Amino acid sequence: MSKKKLIALFGASVLSLGLAACGESEEGGGNSSAAGEEETDFPTDDIRLIISYAAGGPTDVAGRAVAAYMEKEFGVSVVAENIEGASGAVGTAEMTRAEPDGHTIAMTTGSAVGRVPLIEEVGFQLEDVQPLGVATFGPGLIMVREDSEYQTIDDLIEAAEENPASITVGTAGPQSPQHVELVRMARDHDVEFQPVPFQGEAPAVTALLGENVEACFCSNAQTTMAQVDAGEFRVLATGAPDRLPSMPDVPTLEESGFDGLVYGNSYFILAAPAGTPDAVVAKLEAALKAALEDPATVEVIGEERLLDPFMGADDLTSMLEEEQKELKPILEELFGK
Repeated sequence: MSKKKLIALFGASVLSLGLAACGESEEGGGNSSAAGEEETDFPTDDIRLIISYAAGGPTDVAGRAVAAYMEKEFGVSVVAENIEGASGAVGTAEMTRAEPDGHTIAMTTGSAVGRVPLIEEVGFQLEDVQPLGVATFGPGLIMVREDSEYQTIDDLIEAAEENPASITVGTAGPQSPQHVELVRMARDHDVEFQPVPFQGEAPAVTALLGENVEACFCSNAQTTMAQVDAGEFRVLATGAPDRLPSMPDVPTLEESGFDGLVYGNSYFILAAPAGTPDAVVAKLEAALKAALEDPATVEVIGEERLLDPFMGADDLTSMLEEEQKELKPILEELFGK
């Protein structure tokens, strides 16, 4: 099933809290009464929430907002700790080595748990991670300066077709979802831009502002959207599976003729070690969902960065597995291991 179809089914497939409380086992069973007893016991200690990227970025913002809500929800301290490195893999690996009891969790990214292990030896695989849900969503945005000659995505595509590899496009790095999507665009659709990787989105945005690149393919991070809101940048297309409610007039890449290009997006996710009991997973998932419905959390994160409907543990796991299967050949070709 493609990611687009999967996301279209989220509204019907997200588990209700009642089903989650049943603690149904992945092995096809589970004692619902026992799960209920486990739920009442968790948490029994403070919670360590590892943030797998540096302070100030979208992972950090989401992690600290969710931690603040969970402290009130659970009545224990939720200690947020930044452990950065290796595109989020260092902090994620630290989480996977913890006791799978729900007292050590991580705010990380879909790329860190699903893509990075395919291209680097990081000490864990996707199977070592128990996804809990998506905290925030960063759709890829193809942008140009407001004074650019390219008024639409069709204009930009036409220029790239006429002069392959001549249009420079800044990205947040060679392993970023948006950069990989540009490579897939050239390989699968014969539209070749010249990707220019930077160390993060902020320098890519700065490069576009300074006219050092002609376009930028980044996410909807605060740094990026500040330029859009200020009228400095114009968004030509998104990498999202469907049009964004906040940008209803902006087409997706699929609508623009690039079938299958729906992976150029960033998912900031909450995760626990594999083997965490079902009842604990259900309780953490429910707490995350409640946090993202809390006005104080929404104000910090930004409503435009929330998925609607909420994507919980089962749907997120399926999405990550599908994405890994689809992207594994090109990631190994690009970066090896």
